[in-house]
Amino acid sequence: MNWHPPVPRRVTDAEGRVWSVQRAWPGTTAGRYILEVRTPGRPGVLAGLYREGRFDPVTVNDRRLPALAGESSKGEVVVHRAHRRAVLRTPVSYIKVLPPGWAPNAAASHTIAAAPLAGAGFNTPRLITAGRDVLVFSPVPGRSFYELGQDQTGITDAFYAAKWAQWQRAWIETVASASSPAFRSSLERLPLHDAEEEAVSLRRWIDHWLRHSEGIAEAAEARAALMVQADAVTAALLAQPRDPLGWAHGDLHEKQMLGTDHPGAPGLLDFDESCRAEAALDLANLDVHVELRWRQHLLTTGRYIIAHASIMSSAERLDVSPGRLAAYCASARLRLACIYSFRPLWGPQRATYATSLVTAHPEQTRFGT
Repeated sequence: MNWHPPVPRRVTDAEGRVWSVQRAWPGTTAGRYILEVRTPGRPGVLAGLYREGRFDPVTVNDRRLPALAGESSKGEVVVHRAHRRAVLRTPVSYIKVLPPGWAPNAAASHTIAAAPLAGAGFNTPRLITAGRDVLVFSPVPGRSFYELGQDQTGITDAFYAAKWAQWQRAWIETVASASSPAFRSSLERLPLHDAEEEAVSLRRWIDHWLRHSEGIAEAAEARAALMVQADAVTAALLAQPRDPLGWAHGDLHEKQMLGTDHPGAPGLLDFDESCRAEAALDLANLDVHVELRWRQHLLTTGRYIIAHASIMSSAERLDVSPGRLAAYCASARLRLACIYSFRPLWGPQRATYATSLVTAHPEQTRFGT
């Protein structure tokens, strides 16, 4: 994609304070974006709306997250996607704030997912309290695999490989045990995310990109290529024979996975998207995220190979069909191309790699070069 949405790296509010843009998402109207920003000297993040060159902060008085104002005094806001969710870190817990009525479903997904995960050797957050719009979780020790992968001074490649080996053992056991008769009734309570739903999710992001690029001459060629790719990816998802459905995390990536700096069970976070799906859904999403970090120069080639090999070995052990893994990888790659084109740090670097249906290898050209 040569054209990318014009989200600036920095925005200025009405009082003249400059904020750096951490993340951005497309608004429902072309030219409008949802931002997550931070500024030096102020802890945590702030949500905001960007439209027609103007930045409007969304403070803790988020009208669609009415509980946030009351909870904000308890800790630091570390995630705030305006009107959708916020996460606060306190000395003893994490607080997730959702729109009114959303919390019970998130709590149910967490409870269903936590049982087989704990039995397989994962550390998971303990749900302390649950209301209509607020969930409180215990902390889980460790650093994310995203952070571990970038630590070139504190840990060795051998240590990094050991963390992936721990994850692999726990993941294989989790997926196997969660599909056993003991958890069958719980599994049936989770929503279905089959190939059709994956195609819908992909199409949603394609439509976001097309909406924001409509009528822009510079984007015409990319729009045509994107639609061709979308059709090819969707056809592969829907035409191939399917693998069996089982438990899935639903949003597995290396920021959800934790490893400690000493021997111990790996951690796994955030089960809001837990679902019934093919095993390829999670493994493809994780693998494409790892590929993206390598292309962003956040992972060395050696560490990319370690992570990729562990994911591929897990797929083999779980009898994931190579064709299904490739189909879901293509979908994740195309989806992330759209998502990251809205992020000001990466959008200008032309995430053209992600529109390719060819599996990445370390010797290929990196992201942004």
